Amino acid sequence: METRWATVDGVYLELPNDCTADELRTALRKPADAVLIAVTGDLVSVVHDEEQSLTEMVAGCADTYYFRRPDEPDRNDVLSAPELESALAESTAAETTFQRPGIDH
Repeated sequence: METRWATVDGVYLELPNDCTADELRTALRKPADAVLIAVTGDLVSVVHDEEQSLTEMVAGCADTYYFRRPDEPDRNDVLSAPELESALAESTAAETTFQRPGIDH
């Protein structure tokens, strides 16, 4: 199994390439209600399908991940983006992707 390096909630970790959001949450002992948010260059992805391999989604290309819980204070510009609330409400696809806030397009 190949691995890669990424930052998860501020910690630089080695992650298996084919891990799922659920496996990552379990390995890092994050609460079940924490949603995985991935940052890939100028895109932000909210992962809705907990069992799909991250490599099959835009989220699999991320170099930074955050776990966000409901009603948690915003820690940065990504987690405070107004698009995030809409993305959390829309869970019809494996992930919801939007442009990263603060980047001119």
